Amino acid sequence: MKTLDFVIIGAQKCATTTLFELLRQHPGISMPIEKEVPFFTNEDCGPQAWDSFADRYYSSADNKLWGKASPQYMADEDIPKRIAALMPSTKLIAVLRDPIDRSRSHFRMALRRNTETRSFDEAMNDRLSAEALHSARKSVAPTHSNGYESESDFYLVWSEYGRILERYRQHFADKQLLVLYTNELEDDPRGVLERVLAFLDLPGEFQPRGLGEVMHAGGGGARVPHGLRVWLRERSIISGLWGLVPPQQQGRIRFLYERWNSHKRKDPLPLSAATEQALRRHFAEDAQRIEALGISAPPWSAHYQAV
Repeated sequence: MKTLDFVIIGAQKCATTTLFELLRQHPGISMPIEKEVPFFTNEDCGPQAWDSFADRYYSSADNKLWGKASPQYMADEDIPKRIAALMPSTKLIAVLRDPIDRSRSHFRMALRRNTETRSFDEAMNDRLSAEALHSARKSVAPTHSNGYESESDFYLVWSEYGRILERYRQHFADKQLLVLYTNELEDDPRGVLERVLAFLDLPGEFQPRGLGEVMHAGGGGARVPHGLRVWLRERSIISGLWGLVPPQQQGRIRFLYERWNSHKRKDPLPLSAATEQALRRHFAEDAQRIEALGISAPPWSAHYQAV
């Protein structure tokens, strides 16, 4: 049974799409054409289920490294154990971003998807209570199988990278985990790509299309109004034609549509000084947890600890 050689485990809204799109072009790597096709989010993720999944998304004739990218893998505390049980030797790549910036980007996506009506301050203050944080850490990410569902419970806890990576370190050796930072990918895309290729034991001469570009820039605005999208989805002729498209192609089309439909809002997302201070206090401890794992200090670490 061939298993995954590497997994981009997340985090969401941290440039995992950019890394996925770059690696997908490598002649020595095989990845699904759709990024987010989770496998380990399901409780049934044993050998038989994996064989079925692999038959659908990979070719056993490929003499290539098998990889995939699933930001959901930094959203569920049970996933590290599931991956280790089936694929104990796989390599893991995490891309991390300033936690407040990630949370703001997550919130903007919710605005675009029409699943959020509050201000950013209101949403953050609702999620900062000990009870809300505990509940969200134990919750499972929605599947969005019947349209977009709210992810508001996870605005903060999916930015708790230290807590999440501690789980992975319980099941995987230090050498199996590569941690990158979003700003590194923006400032030195060639250097970061070479580090990733070296981690995967691949030569570093590869020159992909789009190196240095942001493959999926998030935003709070949508070109196509949400109501029109729902109306179109409910038309029987359109849904019938859509059903004729192979599942993998559907996923790729959804990705390309989301990329096109998202545009930057000109108005900034307000954040009060009081809420920003509360968020920096919250994430300061998590930055320390990252360093305690022997991982290089996050770029935001010193600023947060000064709060």
